[in-house]
Amino acid sequence: ALNSQHPYEIREEAQWNYSFTTKHGIVYHAYFIEFSNYHAAFTDVYTFNIEPESEVPHPIDNRIAHTIIYILKRFFSVKEHAMLMVCDNLDGKERKREQLFARWFMQYNDGSLLKYDASTSSEDYTLYVSIYMHRNNPKLVELVTAFYELIKNEFYPFE
Repeated sequence: ALNSQHPYEIREEAQWNYSFTTKHGIVYHAYFIEFSNYHAAFTDVYTFNIEPESEVPHPIDNRIAHTIIYILKRFFSVKEHAMLMVCDNLDGKERKREQLFARWFMQYNDGSLLKYDASTSSEDYTLYVSIYMHRNNPKLVELVTAFYELIKNEFYPFE
């Protein structure tokens, strides 16, 4: 049980691009993609993605959460960074993803991070989006304003 509290060994593939292998042999990729082309205020804003290499089902593994949290803490050690979490809707599990990240935020946030949520809907789907940033981010107000402008623009980039 003690081992379940430790993150998996992380391999840094490139800057802000990581991989790790679970005890079930499933390789995950966790990476950040620059998002500056969506809004002029987003100079240090990134999206975050987590993807297994295969679709093999596996039992619940708490070490995955601890590994992701470790990666996120490393990312947010740079106070100017902000992260957009867009809950993928390709498989119909976007609401579950949104709930999982909300639970992790409540469970692991030490008070240093802020989170703002929004959603946008069409007749086909609802897109859940959150922006996370350090409480002491010098561009906090500007980033939150830009985030909600992006949502009002139905998540299309500003020219």
